[in-house]
Amino acid sequence: MNAKPRIHSVDTFIHVLYKLGHPEEIIPCTKILYNYIHQGLSNIKPIDLPKLVCIRKRTKKRLETSVEQRFDTINDRSTFEYWVIDSVLGLKPAGESSIIIWIERQASYTFTIKLPEKKAEYVNQAGLNYVESYSIKSITADNGSEFALLSELEGIDIYSAHACSSHESGTNENFNGLLREFVPKGISLYELTQEEYSSHK
Repeated sequence: MNAKPRIHSVDTFIHVLYKLGHPEEIIPCTKILYNYIHQGLSNIKPIDLPKLVCIRKRTKKRLETSVEQRFDTINDRSTFEYWVIDSVLGLKPAGESSIIIWIERQASYTFTIKLPEKKAEYVNQAGLNYVESYSIKSITADNGSEFALLSELEGIDIYSAHACSSHESGTNENFNGLLREFVPKGISLYELTQEEYSSHK
């Protein structure tokens, strides 16, 4: 592991080239080798790698019902109680506050909620708080990780909009544009109170 191969990946170098010359040695798995490199336990540095492999834990998505399966009464906006939701950030760093936008499709009735962070558990808690106050039969959301647990809300049908299909949530896009006049991108929402941005609705 003292050499600095720039042509071969760590996996290829260790488990193919190195193993050919040292067949009796026990070779650790690739993930352990990458950990050694990042911890400075090897002469190889991350910059020496031809391609850095990243292994990330992903929030499990549970929005499995597509908007294509919504009832006609939802699509034609003929009845009340069917909602779309979206989230807005001022800044993107982890831990930044966010705003969740709720819009009823027929009446375009809208309310907004400030959350401590853009996380699924906060979205669900806000949903639980408002389900009893508002008539909510269904929610349509995109596949953002903050909406990954919506299906845990009992008695509410959850629909998933397609990625990069803003036309499926035009009502949200219009309101987001209005909201951005008062909450521009690049401005932290941390100091903004619920009362301050609610006054701009």
